[in-house]
Amino acid sequence: MKRLQIAFIAYLAFLVAVAVGVTVYTQVNGKTCTVRMINNGFGYEISPEAFRVEFSDPTIAEVTDIRVVPGETSDTNTIEVDFHGLKKGRTYATVYSAYQNTKMTPRLKLMVNGSGNVLELQTLSFNGWQLVQGVVLSITALTAVVMTVFFSLFMRRARFSYAMVASGGTAMYCAFMFLLTLYDTQYMNSFRNFLISISDTGYWFVILTSPFMIIFCGLIAFSNIWLLRHEGFRPQNMLGIALAVAWVLGLVAVYQIDFLLVRQHSDYIKVCYSLAYVLSFLECMLLSTVACTFLSTRFKPPYDKKYLIILGCCIRPDGTLTPILKGRADAAIDFERRQFASTGEHAKFVPSGGQGADEVVSESEAMKRYLMEQGYPEEQIVMEDKSVNTFQNIMFSRDRIKEDAGGLDGIKAAFATTNYHVFRGYLLSRKHKLDAQGISAKTKWYFYPNAFLREFVGLLVGRKLFILAIILVLLGGFNFGIYMLNMGL
Repeated sequence: MKRLQIAFIAYLAFLVAVAVGVTVYTQVNGKTCTVRMINNGFGYEISPEAFRVEFSDPTIAEVTDIRVVPGETSDTNTIEVDFHGLKKGRTYATVYSAYQNTKMTPRLKLMVNGSGNVLELQTLSFNGWQLVQGVVLSITALTAVVMTVFFSLFMRRARFSYAMVASGGTAMYCAFMFLLTLYDTQYMNSFRNFLISISDTGYWFVILTSPFMIIFCGLIAFSNIWLLRHEGFRPQNMLGIALAVAWVLGLVAVYQIDFLLVRQHSDYIKVCYSLAYVLSFLECMLLSTVACTFLSTRFKPPYDKKYLIILGCCIRPDGTLTPILKGRADAAIDFERRQFASTGEHAKFVPSGGQGADEVVSESEAMKRYLMEQGYPEEQIVMEDKSVNTFQNIMFSRDRIKEDAGGLDGIKAAFATTNYHVFRGYLLSRKHKLDAQGISAKTKWYFYPNAFLREFVGLLVGRKLFILAIILVLLGGFNFGIYMLNMGL
């Protein structure tokens, strides 16, 4: 994992170096701005002397060169005009054709900044904009590829974590941004259109995925209702309903953008577009969480384990195992039998769980009795009977394993739990520096959707600074793009 961390840091350093290089390039070459204009049918005017330029304020900029670039026909000749900045300010430039003193359209709006760089505001043209556009697209595509590789490496090594979720979500969003921008070639003919394409990314992601999200929110709300009926009211059992309501309200706001564009409510449009960006990013993280949670249940640990932790949950009033806890114990037993058949090596069981106020014995004791009923000797069972939640299950089990084995070096373990709970087990194992992989036990379907949301909320809380930083970068980039686009109005 250290190699992945080093690779990620190296990639970030590469992105910073590229950004610095492009900035230096545009600053050095931005003193002159080349504007291209179609010759409007005056095909026989192939001489640069046939054109002249007038400025509303000639002290701001000047013309250093005019060129005629032949097209496929004389009617498609392109006029290239080089403008050089003289001082900070704005001016209009009008290009005239000598033929009947005809004004070429459109009138150009030039801005010279304090560094002497020249920008044509109507199309946001500046020398080097094609490079910036190409670099942005290349980095977007490269990031999608790199994050996909990271996601695959996490999966192959069974490193199911929030870093894996972030890799998958980032890859998904970057791939969508790249494909959307390339979808319509009109976005490639000016930097202004390119910025419009980037600004629309969040909006179109939400719109195109809204049918799936509406179905998903409906199913997850229904699963919560089922969960409430069978498990009783608890705040965590309401996560699906809360998400469904929040997402529907967000979708309604995003769907109003077209209406607001017609009514020209610019401030509301910015708010809705910003909301679309946040929703699209969170949706990518949610979808990645779903994928990681599902994949964690499909991974089959190798048969090289020394200890098998059974994560506890409530037991029956008579001290026997509930169906959920029995399923976890049976999954551990099945794995141990397969491992012995395959390698001839036994694994020790670590039933983990303390005694609740309404329980006649500890969950660990109840599991120990069940294991012994299945023919396992007491010497093969290492009890952990102090924990009251999953966090403590892993932490105290690690301590018991360390005590029993005389250390953790070279010790490989597994934890058996219900399928919706496996991803959480991986997270906590990593947190407590325990080399453990998950054994998945099946359970009723209505537990699963709520687990997706729980881990999604866990991602938001556990990586709140990272998530907030990404959201701020998205919103900052979006609003900077809007500022650039508004300069030409």
